[in-house]
Amino acid sequence: MRPKKISIISSIIIILLMVLIIVLVSRILNKDNKEVKVAKNFIEELCDEKIINVEYGFKASIEEDTVNKSTSKSSKIKYSVMIGSYAVDIDKDYKVLGFSNKNIPAVVSENPPRITSEEAVSLAESYLSKLTKDAYLFKEIKIEENLQSPIYNINFYKLKDGHPYYKQDINIVINNNTGKLEGYINYPIGDIQYINDINIDENEARDILEKNYKTLGLDYKIQNEPILYYIAVSDNEMVLAYQFKYKVTNKDNKEEDSTTFIRADNKEIVNFNLELTKLN
Repeated sequence: MRPKKISIISSIIIILLMVLIIVLVSRILNKDNKEVKVAKNFIEELCDEKIINVEYGFKASIEEDTVNKSTSKSSKIKYSVMIGSYAVDIDKDYKVLGFSNKNIPAVVSENPPRITSEEAVSLAESYLSKLTKDAYLFKEIKIEENLQSPIYNINFYKLKDGHPYYKQDINIVINNNTGKLEGYINYPIGDIQYINDINIDENEARDILEKNYKTLGLDYKIQNEPILYYIAVSDNEMVLAYQFKYKVTNKDNKEEDSTTFIRADNKEIVNFNLELTKLN
């Protein structure tokens, strides 16, 4: 083979290797920066919708993003990206789980909040309709009466087929002075098998609970009308169950709050710690 031909082949190989290296490096860099792009896009969309207040230095600090990779194996949060004063939480699939403003101004006035609790709930529902496609239902608003808190904490049930998930709330934080969104948490449920059979009604569920506590010889008082929840009975399985909240008198003659579920499919009792007790 002639030296000139060898030189041409060598040059082609070198060029191909350089192109390959550039492509690989580009892919690595793009992957490392993907969480930052996701966070930026999310905050920019909130700004465009006028959901958040852009007066907290968003424009000035957006070029100084910092990325903190979560070290907790159990956490659904893989990345926490700072965009200005906003921390955006992202999972391993680069989906936004929520965000929070780390620079909420302190309340300096002793006057009542400009935004009432009713207005805050209405605003929260309006913001949620733009943030998620999940079905939801208002649960509660938490107000710190004795403190000059600048925010309202509002929780919504996350729903499936019209039934709420147990301990899977969507959280919204509203500034009670501006009405803007200061925080949002909405964790995905994941790949779950659902058991949605309803073979007993709430009266039958109540009878099962009463029979169980009479057998145990415990004195109790039911505090609520039963609610049909989806509850987790394993890492990948949820069932419909009636929730009962009640006060039970312990051996020291003191009342304790407790929660018990009755499965709607097979009448099993699920205690608050989710241990199963089969009734004969």
